[in-house]
Amino acid sequence: MGVGEIITASLTVYARRWRTLFAVAGVLILPYAVLYLALAEPPPAIPLDPTNDEAREFLSTMGPWLLIRLFILTIMLAAVIRTTMETYVGIESPWRQPAAAAISRMVALTVVAVLFWSAAVLGFTLFVLPGVFLIVCFSASVPVVMAEGVDPIAALGRSWRMTSGRRWHVLGVLLLSSALVVIGSLVVYLVVGPVLYRFWGSFGLSVASELVWIALQPFLGVALAVMYLDLRVRKEDLDTEWLSLQLSATSFDQ
Repeated sequence: MGVGEIITASLTVYARRWRTLFAVAGVLILPYAVLYLALAEPPPAIPLDPTNDEAREFLSTMGPWLLIRLFILTIMLAAVIRTTMETYVGIESPWRQPAAAAISRMVALTVVAVLFWSAAVLGFTLFVLPGVFLIVCFSASVPVVMAEGVDPIAALGRSWRMTSGRRWHVLGVLLLSSALVVIGSLVVYLVVGPVLYRFWGSFGLSVASELVWIALQPFLGVALAVMYLDLRVRKEDLDTEWLSLQLSATSFDQ
């Protein structure tokens, strides 16, 4: 598939399974959102060109919360990826099963996320393009973990090999899917935010922000899963029967 076809297929899966996707995202994000709204201090204002002291103050206040959100986002994307793959083989399990499958791979997913973002941040600090390149090369690592059940290092290596020769294509999918999420998030927030603000003030805006995460972030996972499947079909002649066998072999209750 081309980039546009992958996005179209992702939108189709998203529209078909939105209830399950929202449930998966909600059950993982809402507990964090409740704790954050109840316990987190207001983030300090930070200018576009912060001083070292301003950056340290921001990171000391928000760093732990951002790391927890990144961890939860990784688990949520993994559950969404599992849901998308099951949809392709004709399985429409309730939200508990893909969520449990992602949680069962929590350690591997955490290591993948740490290595992925460490490499990306290092690449961005050296120069922007190496960071983008590494994000593209390792973008299939979470789908690999969820479909093939391999260890984190093997998943990163497999992603590197799978994206080889198709990296401009993968970059297009990542940019377009991210743009749709950003634009959709702004639209939903501008619609929901003022309504909740009228009832709950600034707390309502925070609630609106979390609802936007639950509604829109799953689309990134769907796009990653469709992209991964397209790469495997293109390079390995993957069919739905083989995918079904792999999903069964990596089921959380195995």
